[in-house]
Amino acid sequence: MTLTDPSNSAGPIASQGRMVELDVLRGFALFAVFIVHFTSAAFYNLPVSIELLERAAESSLDNAALFITEVMFYDKGNTLFATLFGMGFWIMLERLEARSTAFETIYFRRLLILLLIGLINAFLIFPGDVLHEYAVIGLVLMTLRWMGPRALLFVGLALALAGRAIAEILIPGAIAAWDQFEIVQADAFADGGYWNWVRTAGAAHVERDIIQGTAAGWVLYALGRFMLGAWIIRIGWIQRSRELLPAFRKWAIVLLPIGFAAELTVGLFNFGIIELPIALSTHLHSIGTLLLAAGFALGLIVALHSKARAIAELFAPLGQIALTAYVAHGAIFTLIFFPFGLDLLNTIGPAQSLAIAVTMFSGMTLLAHAWLKRFTYGPLEYLWRWATYGSRPAFKRAAV
Repeated sequence: MTLTDPSNSAGPIASQGRMVELDVLRGFALFAVFIVHFTSAAFYNLPVSIELLERAAESSLDNAALFITEVMFYDKGNTLFATLFGMGFWIMLERLEARSTAFETIYFRRLLILLLIGLINAFLIFPGDVLHEYAVIGLVLMTLRWMGPRALLFVGLALALAGRAIAEILIPGAIAAWDQFEIVQADAFADGGYWNWVRTAGAAHVERDIIQGTAAGWVLYALGRFMLGAWIIRIGWIQRSRELLPAFRKWAIVLLPIGFAAELTVGLFNFGIIELPIALSTHLHSIGTLLLAAGFALGLIVALHSKARAIAELFAPLGQIALTAYVAHGAIFTLIFFPFGLDLLNTIGPAQSLAIAVTMFSGMTLLAHAWLKRFTYGPLEYLWRWATYGSRPAFKRAAV
């Protein structure tokens, strides 16, 4: 199925050409990422004090926050984000080709700008950034666009399920290098200064992710999801979402409980409640993550075209300015937890961090809703489109 646009010249897609389904899914993906970063990443990946660890272990609220985050959101947000990136890739490809426009030049420029934004974010704002890696993976996906739908599906599934394991085979010890991250973070926090953190974390990022090859596992993991997203658009599932609603509803009913059961089992194992072979837990999580993320996506699309539309649409405003929202959440994360900010890392536990994440998402959603009444794009989205196409798109909405 080919996507068409009324414009015959290259340029940003007009707001009326947007697919609201993708905005809703991006917004939900942001919601999941916010929760994981604030509740889980801040607790497990940053140098948390022994006192806070002991206090959290004894708190039923903190344990509940961590458990809910792991079962419901961990890896599901980045799965949806990466899949949506692949969808956006194929949408842009078909729209540009329909206009007889050189896809490679425009898309390469788009990725180059995303790479620049991601590098600034990763080295100066938020250490958990993935935007620069998405830009690199996008280049890889561009070289694979010759693949047929069946190849995109099967190779994408293989990488999505086993990308990290494949990277460990190709680059022995790459995944294990993550174990050094907490030591590096402790060094970065040592004197509490901003530039000390920038130097230490930046050097560690280059050493661990690039030289030691730790990023290889993530690259293959994300590339598989990119390919699945391209496949979904290529076979027309999103474009024909209204037509396919009965099938989406049936699959959501199947995938949600199965995916939840798999992730619940893994969560019970990780919290020491049940016993499982580690290999089984790893494989179960890989499968459960994809099933639950797919179930969430199908459920949201069904809700969007039903009486529950208002609930699904709550995620759309932030999904429409996802780049701005993602960078903003990283800046807030850094200011809250890092010593050159509020330095609350060893003061607030997972339950409080979860409340902050939900409050932040709600506040950003209200701001996004108000912003989009006056402007067509978010601030970063506007600059990204302007630089990509070389011409200024309309920023302010026309008065009605």
